[in-house]
Amino acid sequence: MKMLKTGFILTVVLMFIVSLSACAKPSNQADALPLWENDSGHAAKRIVVISDLHLGAEDSFSQTTKNRPFIVAFLEKITVSDVDELVIDGDLLDEWFVPISYTQPTDLKAFFKQVAVNNASVIEAIEKVIKSGVKVTYIPGNHDMLLTDEILAELIPGINQARDEAGLGTYRLGMRSEIVIEHGHRYDTFNAPDPLSNKEITGDYPSIIPPGYFLTRMAATSVAEGQSAPAKDLPLIQTPSSSDADQLGAYAYYQTWSGAMGTYPISAGFNDKVISCGVDGYNNSFALSDLLPTVQEDGSISAILYANVQRQWDAIQDANGVVTKNPYTTATAGGQNHTYFDGQAVSQYFNVDPTIDVVVLGHTHVPVITHYTEGYNREKIYANTGTWVDTAPQSEDMTFVVIESGKESSNVQLMQYMPDGTISNIEQQ
Repeated sequence: MKMLKTGFILTVVLMFIVSLSACAKPSNQADALPLWENDSGHAAKRIVVISDLHLGAEDSFSQTTKNRPFIVAFLEKITVSDVDELVIDGDLLDEWFVPISYTQPTDLKAFFKQVAVNNASVIEAIEKVIKSGVKVTYIPGNHDMLLTDEILAELIPGINQARDEAGLGTYRLGMRSEIVIEHGHRYDTFNAPDPLSNKEITGDYPSIIPPGYFLTRMAATSVAEGQSAPAKDLPLIQTPSSSDADQLGAYAYYQTWSGAMGTYPISAGFNDKVISCGVDGYNNSFALSDLLPTVQEDGSISAILYANVQRQWDAIQDANGVVTKNPYTTATAGGQNHTYFDGQAVSQYFNVDPTIDVVVLGHTHVPVITHYTEGYNREKIYANTGTWVDTAPQSEDMTFVVIESGKESSNVQLMQYMPDGTISNIEQQ
């Protein structure tokens, strides 16, 4: 699994799989918020935000096994703390990071139930948090975008769910309704729900899985095989004219796929139909050749799956409720750099709605906290929760955000849970 954490395509796959690079380091532990103290006299509303637990259906390929006991311990401390609400900001139960050798249930309820059973200690700990009186809210991520509200409500009774468009959720909260939390994948061309592509395959089914699902399945397979497969000779494509924005977008899509296939080779042949989905209207199996764009007879660049996806990006953003649209090439390149997602806090929220003071995202696995003052009438704060996966090289793991929402201001701190049960502040470098 550690090999997943390096290499070019992790800048892309790792918006699906792991983190990129650290933007924060632990500071003096003496500055840590006394999170576990039950201070009933505090006036502010205290909110803890975690994300990207990536709990898997089997430990043999799950990204989170070593840290699972620490997640449980962390949640148990929440039950006796003075926390008012716990927000789980996406990628709780992982349906994407599954190698093709694993025969997964085609029934989504059966699959997610299997994930819950494999991680019963975490699910039970979340239930204890709810029973303790702490409100628990879930927001969809990309790796669990097919986890419906009905399925989750059955797996974790009493959990609150914040959803908007299919596979997405935006949560507005705080004493002044000044906080917005979402996972962040609606801005990424490979991870944003795609309700428009592949209708010749899925028909009338309201399918939403984006290209990142298939890329992650391929990467998970490569890791499961020990990344021992030889590199394939992939079709080469020349860079289009700088004046052809449409084909530059198609070329950016090709570059992502060719880079991924080179970094995460699988033993199956290029034309072997080995990548099965079985859900979301996809009842066939697909080959790498179905996913990699090539030059078509008319000279354009496209693939069988997600054909000419760059031409639908604006409509996909409309369907996903994106306020400030990002060009396709920007959103594709941006998916390879966590700072692109960090910037969405400004372009989608702070510059649009002056009543929003705090934005929290997950998705990138890179813990960040940034304070903005210039150009605003009061301080704006952006934070990224980071991740709880076992290995986050060049970054911290087991990180989370604490928000104290008051009647006049909000205090935001980026924290790390330590194996000994203490917490540390994390300051942005």
